[in-house]
Amino acid sequence: MLTRLVQSLVAVALFIAPPAVSAATDDPFVVHEWGTFTTVQGANGEQISWMPPASVDLPDFVYRIAMGDDDRPVVINPKDRSALARMETPVIYFYSQRERTADVRVLFRGGNITEWYPQATTIDPQATGGTMAAAHTRQFVIEWNGVKILARDTREMALDKLIRGKAAGGDHYYIARETDANFLRVAAPQARSRLEHERDLFYRGLGYFQSPLAVGMDADEQQLALNARESERIEAAFLVCVRQGMMRYQKIVGAVANAASVIDPNTQPFGALEDVRKVAMHDMARALVNAGLYEKEARAMVNTWQDQWFAEEGTRVLYLLPRAWTDRTLQLQISPKPDSIVRVMVGRAELITPSVVREFKQQVLTYSTGDAKAQSRAVANVRALGLGRFVWAATTLVNGDGTDRAFAHSLNDLMQAVSAREDARSARN
Repeated sequence: MLTRLVQSLVAVALFIAPPAVSAATDDPFVVHEWGTFTTVQGANGEQISWMPPASVDLPDFVYRIAMGDDDRPVVINPKDRSALARMETPVIYFYSQRERTADVRVLFRGGNITEWYPQATTIDPQATGGTMAAAHTRQFVIEWNGVKILARDTREMALDKLIRGKAAGGDHYYIARETDANFLRVAAPQARSRLEHERDLFYRGLGYFQSPLAVGMDADEQQLALNARESERIEAAFLVCVRQGMMRYQKIVGAVANAASVIDPNTQPFGALEDVRKVAMHDMARALVNAGLYEKEARAMVNTWQDQWFAEEGTRVLYLLPRAWTDRTLQLQISPKPDSIVRVMVGRAELITPSVVREFKQQVLTYSTGDAKAQSRAVANVRALGLGRFVWAATTLVNGDGTDRAFAHSLNDLMQAVSAREDARSARN
């Protein structure tokens, strides 16, 4: 009798066990992340140190590091604002059917984290020997502990409408919310409000390292040189050129290995920006999905940067950064460990072309020798180059070795006039 009872209990246990395993399988803990690294490069393929502008494209509630321009203790040396890379908008999404709690830690090697949301538990520049480490060897930690990943059936999912209602203008921040990721609830000691809700963990920063891809161009602009600096292959790359409201675009066929490859950048004709941009955005989104992002995530990323990647004047190469490089540069730790993690970062190599440098130099000479009208035209012509936030970076190439002091002085005067004109334009708007 006892034996029969035991056999019955074993049979019941075996019957119950499979659904338990199935339930765990049916509710995986999944984490996805995307972001952008922007660099500026000259025709020789060398990166240019540049000063990214203040984050005017972020809402006021985003947290920012002390940069030495207010009364807070200095966390980042103001001199370090000039960087080799701008880490723009990494966002981390979480997917789960049930509520979970997770601790998240990102170690940024070779850079500083400058903006983030929700409020972090820890935001800490790693010092060496009691002093700030050399920029390229610096490490910066951000941690969010006790992040509540809200269940999909929770009442707080109604925050979807509330959060969407906060979106305004074409702000880069909000578009990243257009996914199916779970909402998050974060409580941090330093938070402005007791609880903060968001669909992702967001952070930005400045990098002081060489990017994985060097992009160069010959003086006649007939050859574009691509050279991967790391051992990992770059599996997808795209060349974009925007000029006077027209756009030229081509996929760079084949992976880029560490041996230099050269392509003709002029194989495609210029076309109407809107028409060509649709094709480029579609191709980029497909590449992001192929790399592991969900469709909505890929669209959110492309839509976030469509007005910069595919509309700003200039020539640039967009490429998918190797996952191994991302894991080395941004060391991500999540506890408990997710069932799967997908990380897709895009590098943007902004190329200051030889023709732009030549035209810029000519405007410096015009400004230095011309009358007031000629100087005014020189200022307008520099602004017409469409360098935007990369204009000061371009002066590094225009000034050459800096030994011509008269030219350097004229260049500085011209740039002051260009900046004043831009400031006046912004004030009117």
